[in-house]
Amino acid sequence: MKVEKHFAALAVCLVVLWASRFAPYSCEAAREVVTWWKIAGAAVLLTAFMYMIAYDVVALLTFSLGWEGSFDHLGVYPGDPPAPNAQPVSLKTKLMVFYPLELAAVVFFLLPLWMEVAYCS
Repeated sequence: MKVEKHFAALAVCLVVLWASRFAPYSCEAAREVVTWWKIAGAAVLLTAFMYMIAYDVVALLTFSLGWEGSFDHLGVYPGDPPAPNAQPVSLKTKLMVFYPLELAAVVFFLLPLWMEVAYCS
């Protein structure tokens, strides 16, 4: 069921991109010419930041509904590249560090950037 969770996480990201058009936004700052590259770049960046959170929410829902026997969240490894025997970052660290940082980046920077680029052009 791992492939289905990946598709469901992408669907959640696409729903957020589509639903952002109903949020209040201002087009006063969008004075420059917006190209398709900027629109696609903003959408890809927003989806990349939201993907881990969306996947883990889908994994939690499938576990809560009894469709899977364990909560199988995405593994995040320290280092670049990670050591061959490295352990993934714990779920507690993801909840306390990664999720708040990603949500802050999405809410305060990437989502307004997406709305300005996509809807003010």
